[in-house]
Order: sequence, then C-alpha cells, then structure tokens
Amino acid sequence: MSYELRIERQFDAPPAVVFDAFVDPAAQEELHGSDQEGWKVHRSASDVRVGGTSTVVMGLEGHDPDTETRVYSVIDRPHRLVFRYAMAVAEWGRTIDTEVTITFEDRDGGTLFTMVETGFEREEDRDGFLGGWPSYLDALKGVVTTRANLKTRHD
Repeated sequence: MSYELRIERQFDAPPAVVFDAFVDPAAQEELHGSDQEGWKVHRSASDVRVGGTSTVVMGLEGHDPDTETRVYSVIDRPHRLVFRYAMAVAEWGRTIDTEVTITFEDRDGGTLFTMVETGFEREEDRDGFLGGWPSYLDALKGVVTTRANLKTRHD
C-alpha cells in the first residue's frame, strides 16, 4: 500500500509569482527555514530544469542534518511542477523517496497551490512530512508576499 499527502493553499499573487518563488535558487534557504531559531541550512544548490537536481542540507543545530533532493521531470511554468523527492532523514536513519506534483491554478485573482506527494510506504512517514510542509508553505507565503508587493510598487 502507498500513502498520499495532499495540501492546498491559496496565495494572493498570480501563478507566475508563486511558481517563480517556489523554484528560485535565491529563496531556497529562506524556504527551508534558515530564519528559524535553532535551525540551520548548511548547503543549498538548485538546478531547476528537466533532469536537473536541487539539494538542500538542513536541520537542527547540533544534530546530524537532513538532506532533501529534488530531481525535476516536468517544468511547465507557471502551471505545474513534477519532481522525485528524496529526503534523507537523519533522525530516522533512512531516506523517504516520493513523487511530488504541484499545480499553480489561477483562482480568484490569486493562485491555488495544490501539492500531491505520492509513494509513502508508511502512514507515519506521510504524517511526519505533514508536519514539515506547512512551515515551508508559510515561508513561501512570505516570499510571495514580498515579491507581489515589490511588483506592485514597480508597476
């Protein structure tokens, strides 16, 4: 049996702004919690293209870090992203390998962001990831809001 994680969020910005914030190499450290007290992003590298790989090494200070790796298979800006997602979770001593599909739908003057992550072998792994993604999406909201405000000031 395989378990699925589905998360939806509404953003007050057009799909292109949300999509670009999600994949921007310059935003990855912030998106992965670099501003959270006691959390450290050790390394971040992004190559967002079909076949490209993005890697972030992060974790609680004083603990072995986790390593997130994304390998992109579909990039349809600003509508859709698909990538293999591997998270080497140091605390668990193993890697969770899934597939993530994200859609960015123009809705009510903003963007409906829908993420579906499939391939969890254990329900508790899925639930563990459910604990992390909301913080990531809160950080994404911050990046999107900043960019939307900058764009409004420059228009």
